[in-house]
Amino acid sequence: MDYRQKIIERIDKFYVEAIEEFREAEAKIISDSRFRRIFQKKDYSGNIKMLKYCKNIASGITFPENEIPQEDGESRDIVKKCRDCIRIFGKLCDSYVSMQVALDKKARGENLSYKEYKKIYNQTKEDHDSLNSAIKDLDILYADYMDYSGSSSGGDGYMTYDMIAGGKGRK
Repeated sequence: MDYRQKIIERIDKFYVEAIEEFREAEAKIISDSRFRRIFQKKDYSGNIKMLKYCKNIASGITFPENEIPQEDGESRDIVKKCRDCIRIFGKLCDSYVSMQVALDKKARGENLSYKEYKKIYNQTKEDHDSLNSAIKDLDILYADYMDYSGSSSGGDGYMTYDMIAGGKGRK
């Protein structure tokens, strides 16, 4: 397998295995936060476990950098951009874990001030926005990379930003 195919495979792994798993965890967390579920017991430890699993998938993705020729700037750029996304993704997972830990403590009767919660919430939102922006940039590079490598015809076969990040309306 040539190095470009390995890069594509690793980016696909990030999109499909890490991001999609994270979206499922995030959907569960959001669903648990709905008002009508206020009196139901939440599975904070299960959410934390899933978030850590997603982060581990992403952080385990490696690229064949020693195989990339020095003159292939496009491959080097996309690897750098994907590594940036993985770093930001890890930070977002950590933010969500912090929020779940804080909410679990609150549910067990420990003190959690509104100010503390708001700080955690704002950090999570900031990290989420950063990831959405980074994934959008990666997806643009990825579409061009796929077209150039001949791995895709007309843009079919890769995940779009809207498919991964859920579009602009998602908060």
